[in-house]
Formats: sequence, C-alpha cells, structure tokens
Amino acid sequence: MAPKETTIGNYYDDKKRTIKTEPGTIVQHLSGMQRTRSAGKGNSEPIQPQPLGISGNPQKGTPRGHGSDCQQGQAGSTGTGSTRISIPTDRKRTQGDQRRARRRRTRAFLAKKKSELGLKGRLTGHFNAEVRNAVVKTIQDTIDQGISQHEACTTFGIAPRKYRRWAHPKPVRARTAWNKVLPHECQAIEAAAYLPELEGKPVSHIFVHGHNTGAFFASMATVYRVLKRADLIEPVVRAKKRSPYVDAHTLLEQGFSLLCYDASQFTTESGVIVWAIPVIILPQRYVLHIGYSLNSVSSEDLTNTIKEALAHLPQLFFNNLVAHSDRGSAMKALATQRLIKELLGAPIHFGRPHTPDDEGWIEAFIKTLKYHRDTPVSFKIVDDILNWLARFPAIYNNDPHSSLKYVTPLQALSGQMEVILSQRKQNLAAAKVIRYNAWKAEHHLALPASKKEVASPF
Repeated sequence: MAPKETTIGNYYDDKKRTIKTEPGTIVQHLSGMQRTRSAGKGNSEPIQPQPLGISGNPQKGTPRGHGSDCQQGQAGSTGTGSTRISIPTDRKRTQGDQRRARRRRTRAFLAKKKSELGLKGRLTGHFNAEVRNAVVKTIQDTIDQGISQHEACTTFGIAPRKYRRWAHPKPVRARTAWNKVLPHECQAIEAAAYLPELEGKPVSHIFVHGHNTGAFFASMATVYRVLKRADLIEPVVRAKKRSPYVDAHTLLEQGFSLLCYDASQFTTESGVIVWAIPVIILPQRYVLHIGYSLNSVSSEDLTNTIKEALAHLPQLFFNNLVAHSDRGSAMKALATQRLIKELLGAPIHFGRPHTPDDEGWIEAFIKTLKYHRDTPVSFKIVDDILNWLARFPAIYNNDPHSSLKYVTPLQALSGQMEVILSQRKQNLAAAKVIRYNAWKAEHHLALPASKKEVASPF
C-alpha cells in the first residue's frame, strides 16, 4: 500500500499527533519570519520564537532562545516573548454596553428637542433664523457628549451639509437692483403729489399724470411705494372680498355688453328724498345718464331714464347689448320689460334674489356716487342734488379706473384703451433700460475683472 502524501498540519498516525513538513511545500520561510522551537523531553524551557532566515535557520548574531529586538521591546522586562496584549471579554462587553447606552440617551435627547421645536420628519426647505440656531445648538450639545456629527445629524433628520451651512453661514453681501428707481424719478413722483390739480386725488391720478406729461415713467406699484415711503399717502386696508358665481360674467366673456341700472336715494337737510337712477354700460363702465325721481321710482321714471341713456350710446354697441338689473319692483314691471325688449331686442337679465353681488358693478358705482371725494357733505335743497347728479358723469368718465388698468371709461368707450396701454408698456421698458445703464455705470468699477461684462436682461 502506497504511503500517504506528506501534508502540513495535524496528521494522525496510530492516533498520535505528528507534524511533518517537506521542503517542497507552498509555505516558504522568508527573512524575518519566526517559528517556535518545540521543547524536548529534557528541555524544561518555554517555547521561544526564533528569527528565521531564507533557509529556515536562525539568523547569525542572534542569541538562541530569545526573540528579535522588536519582540523583546514589546514583551517588556518579563522576557517571556509574548507580543499581544489581550483585553478581557468582560471589559469589551462593558464598553459596548456603555456606547449603546450613550447613543440611546443621545437619541432620546434629540427626539425631545425636536418635538419642543415643533419639527417633524426630515428637515427640508427653508427655516427662520431662530429655528436654525436652535437646531445647531442642539446638535452641538450632542456632539460634545461624544457622538459623531454624522450620527447626530442622521438621528435628528438633517443633512450634515445643511447643518454645517447653518452653523457657519456665509456673510450677506449688500446688492443693488439694476431696475431701482433713480433719485430724480423719486423726486418727480413726490413733486407730482404736491401739484394743485392732483392734491387730494388717488395715486392712480399721479400715475397717469407721469405718463401723460412725461415727468416720470413708473409702474403703479412703484408710484405707490415711493409716496408711501415719503409718508404722502395713507395705506388703505381693504377687506377680503368673496368671489361668488355671477351669471353676468359669462355674458361678458362671450362678448356681450351689459346695460346696468339701479336706483338709490339722496336726502336733503329738510328730509326730502330724491332717487338717483344711474345707467352704465359694461365692460367700459361708462356712465350714460343719471336720471332722478322724487319720493319713489316708478316704471315710467325708469324707462324714461333708459331711453335718455340709450340716446348717448354709439350705435355699434346695440348689436350685442343686454339689460342687466336686480329684481326691484320697477325693474320687474311688465311695462319696463316690454319697452326694453323693444329697444334692445332681448329680454332683461336679472340677478339672483337677495344677492346684490350679482349687480356688483352698479352697486360699486352708487357707492362712488355717494362717497366720491368731490361729493358735497350735505345737500340743502333738491337743486343741490340735481346739480351733483348732472355734474358727476363727466367726473367719473374722466377718472382712471383700476378695473380698466387705469384708463378712463371715456378712453375705453372711444377705443383708445389698447393704444394707451401699449404706450405705457413701451415707456416702462425704456425706463428700465435707462435704470439698467445707470446701475451698470455705477457698479462697473466695483466689479471684478471677470464679472465686468454683464449681459443685459433685455
């Protein structure tokens, strides 16, 4: 029977442990390697590591039975030849328990602070300075307790990069907008507010005055902002309006013109009631005529006023003209409906019951009629009311209206609205170019050489 091939390791022959090696095996002894010398039966010395050469023999000049200089230095003065310091298992377990306990306390601390700040989930988006400072201080406290920055940020739910950006914010550099209003434009706007013809009038009149005279070219918001900064106007706080469904809007979107009319009363100092019957046309908001009646409004008074108003309306508006009013007794009268149908060729379009918002245009006009800046404080006699009703259409039709983009109703009715708005747009564009050139000339020398060529935004 062929003998077994010699191997490296434990080879059992008749249940006896033997160690056999052959010079042709894959394990080769290199310079500096160590191997232990087994103690014989008569040798009571402990096993000592020996430095081996290429041939496996001890190196010359090295005393036998002692390790290398490196090993002697590691072993210390004991001279036992031990090179590894072992840590007890109990100590390792204790250190691991301490680390886990510290992390649990840190996670609980971060969760509590995050709940106190009112934050949930991962922090994304923008936060105010107070929240940013609180988050940075919380994470810094946990880092001081021994936890890493990455682990603290992950536990808190913030990206480490964002935390570092919050902890070390960049200084804010002051910038000047290229479209900033020039000083001489601000002076022109403020000077326009002191003109006698504009004193006490709305900001829209100053805005229109600047475009018409060429004194300045600025938007409505810019004029308002400059005057407010100079404390020349009092800000108006308007209540938020609801936008209920109004059927008349559909008619306007389809290209119809609406003839709106209503009635409202004025009272003299002696208690005499005079009813005003205004008639306007939408969407131009032009006042055609304001009739009147004493004590009450009859169907005859209403129809006579409508006839007088239609006499001032250009013929081209009769093609798509529809009457629109509320459900007053005079408006619902059969005589009124019959006459309007004969004049316009269409029935009256009524608003919904108990819904004055369906006639919001005429209601707003009546409020302007009563509370206009030029409205007298009181009326002594009836003639004072009639004079005011006769004078008001010219005032209202020549005032710029916000719903018409600050074009007067007269200009809108005559077809000049598109031309005026186009001219204002060109004026604003030219003013922006002038401001941009002034801004570029002022900041050209302050910019670095690499940023001096700034592309125009136009």
